[in-house]
Amino acid sequence: MYYLRLAIVASFCAFLLFASPLPRTGSAHEPITTKVMFNKEVIRVLERNCLSCHAPGKIKSDIPLTTYEEARPWAKAIKEEVLEKRMSPFQAVKGYGSFVHDYTLPKREVELLVSWIEGGAPRGEAKDYPKEEIDKLIAGNEWELGKPDLILQPDKETKIAPEGDDETRCFVLPANLKEERLINAIDFQPGAGAVVHSASLFVAPPSGGRGPAKVGALNACPPSAEPIGQWTPGQSASRLPDDAAIKLPANSRVVMQVRYRKNGEAASDRSSVGLYFAKDSISKLVRNVTINAPSTVIPANAESHRVKASYAINEATEAVAIRPMLFPLAKSIEVSVHRPDGSVEVLIWAKDYRFDWQPAYFFKKPVALPADARVEVTAYLDNSENNRNNPNDRAAETRFAGALCELSLTSTATLKQARLRR
Repeated sequence: MYYLRLAIVASFCAFLLFASPLPRTGSAHEPITTKVMFNKEVIRVLERNCLSCHAPGKIKSDIPLTTYEEARPWAKAIKEEVLEKRMSPFQAVKGYGSFVHDYTLPKREVELLVSWIEGGAPRGEAKDYPKEEIDKLIAGNEWELGKPDLILQPDKETKIAPEGDDETRCFVLPANLKEERLINAIDFQPGAGAVVHSASLFVAPPSGGRGPAKVGALNACPPSAEPIGQWTPGQSASRLPDDAAIKLPANSRVVMQVRYRKNGEAASDRSSVGLYFAKDSISKLVRNVTINAPSTVIPANAESHRVKASYAINEATEAVAIRPMLFPLAKSIEVSVHRPDGSVEVLIWAKDYRFDWQPAYFFKKPVALPADARVEVTAYLDNSENNRNNPNDRAAETRFAGALCELSLTSTATLKQARLRR
């Protein structure tokens, strides 16, 4: 997997200008008691924190927030979401793991939004609205790191029906490279952002006797594909440290597994992945390790059923990222490393888990995992009627066996100051 740079940033550039007079641009029935204006301060908060999803053509286009007319009816809901810390979503408990990005709004930003809402939610001056920046964000058709060294996408569009359950389709894309290359950064662009819920990315070896999977086939990814990363709305280009890379063997294939969430309108998607090759010598490869839970039976109506799993570290490595993967029954997860010297470090503790939003969390500093350490995972699953995401019969027991989390680990065993093939 890779060292992601997520686009949703915890600190925003919003400033209050208390010296200026208050324009009376709110509702005629509500007194204006705030100097915070939508067109000047609030839109900047939304631009940096919300509009990657809540905008036309994005996955939450049913609740757009790009203009005053769109956002004003949702003012009270916005207040509730930010005060309850449901938006922006960040499930890692502070103090357990140190991560590059924190999706939670800082106190200052919460106060900014609440002041606007409780103060009558005024519009502000038209000249202050950043139209060019918002239009560019909505278009979303630029590669953040510039043109990739290699762009891969299906030959044709995939038609998505307007109604029905979520679909996961697999696209196997030959890289057509004669030599091995080393990937330093990855970017993903959804073709139809309103229905592309998420994507998982893999590298598969050259097709053998089974032949390549059918492009766009339902859940037909090659079984030998190795995961290299994932994408969720709001996520930016994924860049590894300068001394690390993902190996892309000669004649291999890149696989996009795209999950579509239908929204009542027919859509055509042709998403693409962009690869950036390393330009300097590297000393580490990054690989992804999945920690799976043993098969276990969860009793009917169990609200907090514990599941445990462990992973042995056979040779010294570093963890650069971690991704909880607990799907509908998830309630919370804790991952810790137990070192040979007896010390224990919690890598992440995630609460109030949202199975439909599963980003990777990247450590500010890679975490050393010495040989003979072990990673312990403890998860709590909710099989009761209180879990609104429970797809099972609430009155029946259910069996659980699957991935609990992924770890992105570095390795130097197979790569020592590799010479790059340009």
